[in-house]
Amino acid sequence: MDWAKAKTILIITFLILNVFMLGMTVFISTNMSFTDDYIKYSKDYLASRNIEIKANIPDISGYTGKVLYSIREYDTDALCRVVFGKELPISDNGSGINIVVGEEIINISEDELYIKDKIPEGEIWFRDKTAFEDGIIEYLKNIGFDKSELLPEKSYESEHLKEMVYNIRYKNFRVFDQRITAQLSKEGFLILTAPNKIIKKDNGKGEVISIYQILVMGGLPSNIVIENIDIGYRRISEGDLYGVPVWRIQLDDGTIMFYNGFTGEKLDWRR
Repeated sequence: MDWAKAKTILIITFLILNVFMLGMTVFISTNMSFTDDYIKYSKDYLASRNIEIKANIPDISGYTGKVLYSIREYDTDALCRVVFGKELPISDNGSGINIVVGEEIINISEDELYIKDKIPEGEIWFRDKTAFEDGIIEYLKNIGFDKSELLPEKSYESEHLKEMVYNIRYKNFRVFDQRITAQLSKEGFLILTAPNKIIKKDNGKGEVISIYQILVMGGLPSNIVIENIDIGYRRISEGDLYGVPVWRIQLDDGTIMFYNGFTGEKLDWRR
């Protein structure tokens, strides 16, 4: 073997590798500087329009995919045991399931599960917020929802009503159009609605637009305060098979705005 020639080849290889690594370092540093400059420009621009951000900015990967929605298969025997205390014969005529026993109801439509149930411990739940929250989690577990897939969205209480709202979680992302609402009356009646859809899988990957691009280019009005910013999934239109990443911006006056995470397009607000 010609060791001198081999040595020369190794030296040239290491030189090329070092040049490549130097180039990558310069590129990353330049790109980071550009990102920092854009964030500074964005904040200055927003301040000039009296747009105050009180929210934390989520730190996410720049790439994520669409998600596929499918029908959620509820265990109707389990539903009947929870609501009516026993299993009942059920027939699906193609337009959904509707069972009424006295004042208690189970209705499963194409998009939603609806339950009305007289809770034996309902009056205790109503008096004790913790008992209500724990009771709802256990109730949801009994009809097929794991605690790990629930993200609290909001709560409300008045003299006659208590309410808890959850979003479904998918891989640490909130699914904005998949909501569970539980309302408890003072008399102990529970009204619960839950989605009849489930997310099955991701479908490909795309680059998510920076929230700073949304804040600058999204047509926000002047003189506002942004209370919360988060990102999750949502279908663009009712009936879509796929959901996309979306940015949600919430203002201090309760206004909610959604933006397509791939295109930056402002979306219609809906529950």
